[in-house]
Amino acid sequence: MRTNLACALPPEVEKRAVRELCEEDRDQVMAFLAHDPVQSVILRGLILDHGMCAPELRGSFYGYFAEEQLFGVALIGHQIVVFATDEAFHSFARKAVEVKARGYLMLGPQAQVKTLWGYLAQHGRETRRVSAQRLYVCQKSSQQPDHLQLLRANFAELDVITDAHAEMALEESGSDPRLSDLAGFRHRIAERIERKRVWIKIEDGKVIFKADLFSDTPETVYLEGIWVHPEYRHRGIAKSCMTELVQRLLTDHQAVCLIANEEESAAHQVYEQAGFAQVAAYEARFLAPPA
Repeated sequence: MRTNLACALPPEVEKRAVRELCEEDRDQVMAFLAHDPVQSVILRGLILDHGMCAPELRGSFYGYFAEEQLFGVALIGHQIVVFATDEAFHSFARKAVEVKARGYLMLGPQAQVKTLWGYLAQHGRETRRVSAQRLYVCQKSSQQPDHLQLLRANFAELDVITDAHAEMALEESGSDPRLSDLAGFRHRIAERIERKRVWIKIEDGKVIFKADLFSDTPETVYLEGIWVHPEYRHRGIAKSCMTELVQRLLTDHQAVCLIANEEESAAHQVYEQAGFAQVAAYEARFLAPPA
């Protein structure tokens, strides 16, 4: 992701470097990311949750500096997520190659992901799958919810939420995460429940709607994992639940955002009815492991 800062690196600047960030860099990093609370919400949320250095990040934060001034931040590891001026992309790509980052997913504004990918491709990285995405943002709920029906999940619902999340993953990717790493999968869901980040609607012992707050920053919330049980679709449940959820979240935040697959036209309609507007074309690029 790139900042919307008008500044650009002056041509006379010669001292440019990428280095791994540590906890002492936190204030400078957070101030830089705050220039665009929506575009940087994923990185800001991860730092607020885990700090600058933690196993849960499954990677490391790097900064691109010129004369000690920060011009880019990237998480490089399991995923590659970048918030930077254009100048920094090549350097971050070189760092990803240098540290042999798995980088199974790059997600961000379409043009920027393509730019980063162009650099990585020069070093032999290959793409498994690419999908066009839309960044949606809601700053004002379209209407008041008819009634309150959502609950924050607790540990009593861990099993049914794990099953719901796995079914969603199976629909999207054809892969069931319970088969590859059940313990790790349950742990990540339990962590979100502990942070009060999972909202659900349950009927007859089933999760019929769920949404996860992946990042929760003072200004912006980033949603993912929005899912309706197949037996309850086309009943208006998604619209009513999303309307209620954004109404609740906007009492404490300036914006709620999410990313939706370009092909999910039914989901687009639900989000737009709940007050979301598309603000950018995004891309999710899934990479083959490095050679």
